Amino acid sequence: MRRIKHGFISTIGGKAEETVDQFTVSAADFAALNTAPVSLVAAPGLNKALIVTAMLFQFKFGTVEFTLGGAVNPVYHGTTTNPLSGSVAAATIQGNANAIVALDAAGGPLTAPLNTGLDLYAATANFAGGGDSTAIVTLWYTVYEIG
Repeated sequence: MRRIKHGFISTIGGKAEETVDQFTVSAADFAALNTAPVSLVAAPGLNKALIVTAMLFQFKFGTVEFTLGGAVNPVYHGTTTNPLSGSVAAATIQGNANAIVALDAAGGPLTAPLNTGLDLYAATANFAGGGDSTAIVTLWYTVYEIG
């Protein structure tokens, strides 16, 4: 589901579009989240930068727990750069109960790459063990057009 929170707004030397998107992460996605990150937002285009302001991660436990895996966070495509201030702990996804984790903007300066999309990535390893849980990821972000 895609929902635009605001349309274009003027900024000094460019335009910005603030968006809220929601994504479903399947059990198969978790099983490959380290080696094949899930694409959340496509590259925004030439002279545009994507700035993430928050993520809400809603873990939906199925019937079988995952094993292994690593901390889960959004990253700029092709990197391990997390634009937010934290991660979803692997233990959350290995757990046997529903959970909600909220992440917000990083506290320090962040150099956002131009024309680079955003992926959901598990550090360290893929999740294993035949888990069947899913998640709903809600992402708040702004695409800035650079002058």
